[in-house]
Amino acid sequence: MPKTIFTGDNKVVVEAIRDARVSAGLTQGELGARIGRDQSHISLIEGSQRRLDLLEFRELAKALGRDPVELFALISSKLS
Repeated sequence: MPKTIFTGDNKVVVEAIRDARVSAGLTQGELGARIGRDQSHISLIEGSQRRLDLLEFRELAKALGRDPVELFALISSKLS
């Protein structure tokens, strides 16, 4: 069984986070600063090298100005 970090479903999550960041007009560094992390942390997430847990997802969504429930619903609707 492949690790979920390398599946198409994880790509849906990553794309949603990246799209939300770009829509918010933020760089990876700016988003990282909003959550107390550096740019490389966001890069690892967006590069599918680091999987998000639920609490981190919620923190990122809020830092992006998005409702975590709505962002999750969007992701969920796109999952296979």
